[in-house]
Amino acid sequence: MTANLPVLIDAEIDDDWMAEALGFPGSIASMNRASIGTGQVGENVRYDVTWTSDVDPSSVPSSVVGKFPSLDELSRQTAEATGAYVKEVGFYRELQPLVTIPTPHLYHLGDDLDANRFVILMADIRDADQGDQLAGCSVAEAELAITALAGLHGPLWGHDLLAKHEWLTARDDERAAALSDFLTMLTPGFRERYQARLAPEVLAAADWITTNHLAWFSSFETPQTLVHGDYRLDNMLFGRSDGTAAPLTVVDWQTVSIGHGPADAAYFVGAGLLPEVRRKVESDLVVQYHQALVETGVDVDLAALQRDYARGSVSGLVMAIIASQIVGQTDRGDEMFCVMAERHAAQIDDLGVADLLS
Repeated sequence: MTANLPVLIDAEIDDDWMAEALGFPGSIASMNRASIGTGQVGENVRYDVTWTSDVDPSSVPSSVVGKFPSLDELSRQTAEATGAYVKEVGFYRELQPLVTIPTPHLYHLGDDLDANRFVILMADIRDADQGDQLAGCSVAEAELAITALAGLHGPLWGHDLLAKHEWLTARDDERAAALSDFLTMLTPGFRERYQARLAPEVLAAADWITTNHLAWFSSFETPQTLVHGDYRLDNMLFGRSDGTAAPLTVVDWQTVSIGHGPADAAYFVGAGLLPEVRRKVESDLVVQYHQALVETGVDVDLAALQRDYARGSVSGLVMAIIASQIVGQTDRGDEMFCVMAERHAAQIDDLGVADLLS
């Protein structure tokens, strides 16, 4: 990665800057760009690059993806308030080498976080398909994702190294109180916006977790580890069988934090599988996740992990409530938050979470 380049946004990037960032100064003949993805807090752009004739095509990428701050002012303000950009830059710079979960290859990373600016250039994984949070995924894709998740949680499970990264949000009483206050403030807006779209039992589940958030937050049994925090299909690229991409690549590390691994797992399964499919395979997926953790060297009791997985189903509903109220509103975003709320409310009920807090 090239140092000492100015931290630019997409509109400011020209051929010379890109060539320098990719390590071949002055060697780009032309470049085309196109916005991709539907990120709520970041802007993603694909750059198709034509190199000069003196460059060996096999040594350079024909396209890369750049990630930048969101173009939406509210989303940028949210990112600054939550430290989203600090976390993503910190993950790629300090933590990516420590975990084995599949992530994109980075070409360049630059930041001016005092100005809420950053630029990440990463491999363009073109022979892969982005997961679709609304449509859900297959059981095979869920198995792939749940096994890969152990490669994030296992290496730092209960590790004191996490505390050395001051930019990582800690899971403690202070954070719990802040999140509870946040839920109390935002749940009425969530109710008002979606009351015509969501069933009464889903809205009741939102009220329940707002009232019981502190008890839920303090109920986990397993050690803390590094968690993704938004481990869902829209942040996953599944390699096509006829291509060269890895079977799975996980992106969007703006919510990385210290937390409980089973909550990441429940968040993914609860939102990623349609409820009728989830009910058939959920127990097996938890056992598979446990086995994958054990294979990384983690010693964790299966029963405790299963209980924390059940508790973790609440995290998806909490995310739907909070995120829907603090990022720029879009039609797809609204539908995604409603689907998350519906699926996680059903998961909470299916797993008897209320009994775990009584």
